[in-house]
Formats: sequence, C-alpha cells, structure tokens
Amino acid sequence: MFFGATAIESFIIIIVIFIIVYWCLPRKYSWISFILCTVLLGVLAYHMVPNQTDDLARYYQELDYMRERGEAELDRVFEQNLYSFGTCRVAAYYFYFISRFHDNRWLQTITIVIVYGLMFMVIHKAAKRFNVNKLHLFMGVMFFLSTYWFYDTASGIRNGLSFAVAFACAYQHLFERKNVLLCIIGYILAIFTHTSGILPVIIVFAVLFTYKLDSKFINILFMLMLLIGGYFIQFLAETTDNEWIAAIAEQSSSHGLDSSLESGTMFRVNLTVLIFVLFILLFVSYYLKNNAYQEDKSSRGFKFLTLMLFFIIGTILSSLIFVRFARWILPVIGALLFMIGMQFQSDQIDETKKLPLYRLPSGHQVRVKLRPLMMFLFTGYTAVHFYYLCAGSSLYWIHF
Repeated sequence: MFFGATAIESFIIIIVIFIIVYWCLPRKYSWISFILCTVLLGVLAYHMVPNQTDDLARYYQELDYMRERGEAELDRVFEQNLYSFGTCRVAAYYFYFISRFHDNRWLQTITIVIVYGLMFMVIHKAAKRFNVNKLHLFMGVMFFLSTYWFYDTASGIRNGLSFAVAFACAYQHLFERKNVLLCIIGYILAIFTHTSGILPVIIVFAVLFTYKLDSKFINILFMLMLLIGGYFIQFLAETTDNEWIAAIAEQSSSHGLDSSLESGTMFRVNLTVLIFVLFILLFVSYYLKNNAYQEDKSSRGFKFLTLMLFFIIGTILSSLIFVRFARWILPVIGALLFMIGMQFQSDQIDETKKLPLYRLPSGHQVRVKLRPLMMFLFTGYTAVHFYYLCAGSSLYWIHF
C-alpha cells in the first residue's frame, strides 16, 4: 500500500504516521490525528485480501448473492437463518446496504472506520472530560492500538462492530449522560448485529439498577451469576425452540481444556492483557474513588468499567466469550483507566506538592513513589504487545 510495503509494514507505517502527526499538533487538535489514523486503517482494510478460512471470505459470497438477487436473498437468509441473520437482522440489513456497492471490500473498510472511529471518539471524549494531558492521552491511545485486534475486526466484521457500538453507547450513557434515547437505539442495533452484543448491554442496565449498592457485593454477585449463567442459557436452549436463545447459547458455550482457544498462545496473551488491566485498576482505583466518585459525576461510568472487568474474569471459563471481550473491550478499558487515573494522580501531586511526603495520605504516598515504575511498566508492556501484534497475532495473516 505504501510504495510496495507489505500489509504488516503498512500497518506499522500508519501507526508511525499517527505518532508523528499527534506530537506535531497542539493538544486541542489531537482529534485530527485520530481521524487520520482511522482513515488510513480503513484504507489498509480496503486493500487486505481475506484468507479462505476467514468469515470475510464467506461474507463476500453472501454479498454477491445479495447484489444479484436483491431482497429475495434477504428473505432467504431470514427464513433459513444463515449466519444467524434471522436472529441478527441488523447485520443482515448492514450486509444488504454494503452489497449496493460494486466492491465487496467496502465491507471491511466501512467496518474498520466505524469501529476505530467510535473507539477513538470514546477516548477523545474521556480525555476532554477529565482534562487528560497530551502524554497520558498518547500512552492510553498506544495501549489501545497495541492490544486491539485489527485483523479480527476486519475479517470477522459483526463481533467487533457490535461491541464497539455497545461500548460507545455505554460511555455516552454512563459518563456523558447525554442522548440516552440514541444510546438505547444503539444498544438495540448492537444486540441485533451480533448476539454477544447483549452482554455489555446487560452490564449497563445492571449498573443503572445497582449503582447505589455496595460495589464489592455486586462484583462478587456478578461473578457468581456468570458461573451459573452459561449453564442456565444452555438449559433454556435445550428446552425451548427460541432461535435467539439458541444463538446466545452458542456464543456462551465453553470449550474443552484442549481447545486452541484455551491452550493457545493467543489465549494466554489475552489473559496477560486482563491481568495487566486489573493491575492498572489496582493502581488507579485510589484516585478514581477520591475524584470521580466523590463528585458522583462519573461514578456510574467507572462502576461500569469495574463490573465489566469482573464480568470478563468470569468469562475465562467460557473461553469464546473471554477472547472476544479481551480483543474488543479490554483495550479501551485499559486505555481509559490508565490515562484518567494517571491524570488524577498528576493533578493530586500538583495540589499537594508543597506538602512533605509524610503528610500525604498513605495510599497516595505509596503510589507517588511507584509512579515512575508504573509509567515504565505501562510503556514496556505496550511496546511488547505491539511487537506481538505485528509478529505473532492474527495480524500476521494480513496480506494484499
């Protein structure tokens, strides 16, 4: 794409271009670098060629059918529930819309632009809302770019799209607390794009109904509910003829201990991302409680992020769901927690810099001493994961 560069080399070039443009622009114009990165990633997606085993290859065939047969093909996929389109009709209409273009490659291109555009929008809005400085914002964005699975988003289409829409609506609903009706519409679109989209939506409404209760109790209750929830869904699927319940059961089914999802390198890498994000939460939780929760302006939003992490811990037993959350939810949660939490810490350091360290709260004292180490570990982990993203993840399969 870039003067004969390979697909992976093109991805790296795009990230380098983003970094250069980001640091050349003033902080208030950082959104330009996000838009540029989104567009360039969309161009990269347009030029990628799907492998025969990818969902995208099968979707190309379906797009050809829709282009040739029109609404008659829609009726057929609804009746036969192909690709679960009978259940997830939003996805079917999305595919039908793309089929109006003469080039199938617009499917992954538009999907990548929507997904990365929404995630960048969330990160940018959060940075603006909490006055995150340029360094913390950059580190958060790089963590997101390094741990988000570009190839799976472009080749799988529906899962990444569903999760991105659900998470963006959850941020707008719980942090910004605006346009609630549009957020509800977004939740519906996410659920009927892919059945797994209902899971983050359930957590949103759990937050709304329980945000005034003790958070530790709710976190533990959520984990216990998840452990039995998969079996309950399987029971409903076996005893009813509801196609929607059956589709959810298929997504929540656990895989054997010998499955590639649970024993492969990719699963272990996703597990390290979860552990590292939990480590970030442990470090910044002191500042989140002392700042956001104290004013109750963003308590619902941070409760959503916390419950989501506990939910993901429980999904380890349902490896398919865990992998999906790890690839499309954890990266943006890690970015938000780090950049907001570290900014809160920086603000508190500025407020108390005239006081001797021993007069500061003990929780703050320890974290001030560990701040350089935290910055180093975060930078190192992001760099290592970016290397893995390019050399060992599914991005390795991308080609022109």
